[in-house]
Amino acid sequence: MAPITPLSPLLRAAGVEATQAAGGVDAAAGAEGVDFASTLADAIGNAGDAERAATEAADRFAAGDPEMGIHEVMIASEKASISLRFATTVKNQALAAYRELMNTPI
Repeated sequence: MAPITPLSPLLRAAGVEATQAAGGVDAAAGAEGVDFASTLADAIGNAGDAERAATEAADRFAAGDPEMGIHEVMIASEKASISLRFATTVKNQALAAYRELMNTPI
């Protein structure tokens, strides 16, 4: 069973499964080549894509596109907001973990 860390729910939401290798090392950083930098970059990229989609939906609605309803604009806007909050939370957790490691006495 993989150890539970503060980032575990966030990484699972991003599609990254952390498993414990035989030597007690986290396989998410080793065997499959998934690293935190790529996860953070994907989260930021997804947030940017969601923001662009929300802007496009709002522009289409404002231009009078009959296929774009206000509910679709609101859904796209909420998706963008959630993606941005997710990326910010991942970044904040990474900084907190870094600070904790730097303050650990050797």
